[in-house]
Amino acid sequence: MRPALLLPAIAIAVASTFAAAADPPSPAPAHADPAAAVVTVNGRVITASEYDQALTATVRNRYYHRAPPDGEMATVRRDVADSLIELTLVSAEARRRGVAADSARVDKDLEKIEARFRNMPGWAELRGPQVARWRADLEERYLAEALEKQVRAEVSPTAEQVRKFYDGNPALFTEPEKVRLGLILLKVDPSAGKAARDRAREEAAGIRQRLAKGADFAELAKIHSGDESAAKGGDMGFVHRGALPEPVQAAADKLDGGRVSDPVDVLEGVAIVRVSERAKAQLRPYDAVTDRARELLRRKMADEAWKSFVAGLRGNAKIEIDSRRYPELAAAPDAAKAAAAPK
Repeated sequence: MRPALLLPAIAIAVASTFAAAADPPSPAPAHADPAAAVVTVNGRVITASEYDQALTATVRNRYYHRAPPDGEMATVRRDVADSLIELTLVSAEARRRGVAADSARVDKDLEKIEARFRNMPGWAELRGPQVARWRADLEERYLAEALEKQVRAEVSPTAEQVRKFYDGNPALFTEPEKVRLGLILLKVDPSAGKAARDRAREEAAGIRQRLAKGADFAELAKIHSGDESAAKGGDMGFVHRGALPEPVQAAADKLDGGRVSDPVDVLEGVAIVRVSERAKAQLRPYDAVTDRARELLRRKMADEAWKSFVAGLRGNAKIEIDSRRYPELAAAPDAAKAAAAPK
């Protein structure tokens, strides 16, 4: 799996290409000329058609095909404009540096997109210009992605920086508290009714009474528990804080020295838990986590380097926004540079 990239424009723009291929192209809003400029970046025009396509894809991905909540659409519109600006700047810089798009990847993606349209009436006549547009779109996206990878790859923290990062972020390298947990689980099918759960609660209460009178926890677990730990007498070994369901964690927090909880309702049924040992949270030594510290710092530095790189491109760019056509974009970061084009 390829690593997730920080630049939101790439994700939005690639999604817009595939979203456009999911259905026949939809017309631009009645008030917008599809060829009209929404944003112009160093002379490169982002049209209403391009913008609306990216907007549709973003809404689909962010809200799973539902309409955005009231009040959020203006923010989404600005996010899309901002991302397309960054994509345009980065892909242009990639070309200037002689970065090459992955042509094999472009061809493979084009094949997937075109496969959705091959049986559409009239596709033979439409194919040439449509595929050319998709190819140009994908090349722009993958050029930007390639340049981002290059910028990130240039980051390499020194040993001194890694040590300083470790010392300054102990929470990242602290092994959380853990408990040695015993479990007796009386399973109840989630689809079973209240009567089945009530019977499990009643059985659990009886088991709890027997434990209070000195019955052996391990033996009762082997007989009654439906958890896979039953074969080990209910012993689940050491479990870190945060790895347990909330009701079980709450019960375990009150136990120590082999004490047993009251029955606890959990998703799988009714549980009785025992804590036989408790190990406090402890900072792992630097030598044991050096590689992890280096990788965490490298990612952090790469994020900062990429943000700074994109900010530099934006700072030197001429960006014009048609805020008359799309009023929400007036509050975009580059609104001060906006040139309101006539309708």
